[in-house]
This record gives sequence, structure tokens and C-alpha cells, in this order.
Amino acid sequence: MSAGFEQNAEFLALAAREARDEIRRLLARVEIVIAGLAAKDPAAGLDLRRSVVEFLAAAGDGPTRRGDSFLSVVGRASNERASEIEPMIVEMLEGEAGGLHVDSIFELLTEMGFEITKGNLSVKLHRMLKAGRLVSTARGFYALSTMERARRQAG
Repeated sequence: MSAGFEQNAEFLALAAREARDEIRRLLARVEIVIAGLAAKDPAAGLDLRRSVVEFLAAAGDGPTRRGDSFLSVVGRASNERASEIEPMIVEMLEGEAGGLHVDSIFELLTEMGFEITKGNLSVKLHRMLKAGRLVSTARGFYALSTMERARRQAG
């Protein structure tokens, strides 16, 4: 009976981690939509951001054991979002079979409020390339590697 309880606890912990990861992925996509809308219509972007924050607050988004809150993802200051650049790059490239040019990636990131220089972006892309997450399809063009696509589809 003890082994069953331990297996249940492990399963519940795994399910909770996967749910948090999925929520973060969805919020990253929401942030892309909000940033795109805000670039075209700042008032509508602000309204959508406000609606998302209100929804998360109503859903009871409070601090977790680690002290992180999903609500903090939406509307976070850009200098606090530096760690989100790599996942955002992966999200951008996921729908682009032919990849994107470094200038397009830079432009999209700055439109979303990320503060990064082109030089730092190039270094980050090169590191992601070396880690096997990206492939270079042509000079200055990057796409998700087959391994990263498979990992994202399985995950």
C-alpha cells in the first residue's frame, strides 16, 4: 500500500509540474498576442493585458511554494524577462518551417518588449545552435532542430 501511495505522489508531482509548464507556454503565447496587438493598437493591447491579469487573479493565481506566480508573467518588466528570451525564440520558430532571419527575430523580440542587442541575440542564437535546439538554414536564418521539434511535440 505504501508503494502505491508513493507512486501516486510521484504522479501527482509530475502532473503538477507538467501543468505549470503548459501554463507558462500558454502565457508566453498570450504575451506574443498581447505584444502584437499592442504594437498595432496600444489601447486594445492594454485592455487585453488587463483582462488576462483580471482572469488570472479571479482564478486564484497566488504564489506557489517556490514563490512564483503565473500572474507575474503578464506585464512583467522587460529587464526581468531576460530569462524568457530563449523560450520565446523557440515559440516564434515553432511555426516557421523555413526559419526566421536574425533581424526578424530581433524585431519581434523588441516589439514584445524584450531588451536585447543584436549582438547578444546573435550570441544567444549561436548557443542555442550549439546546444542542438536550433539549426542554421542559411546565413543568418535559424529554425528549430528536428530534435527540438520532436521534444516539443512529445512534451
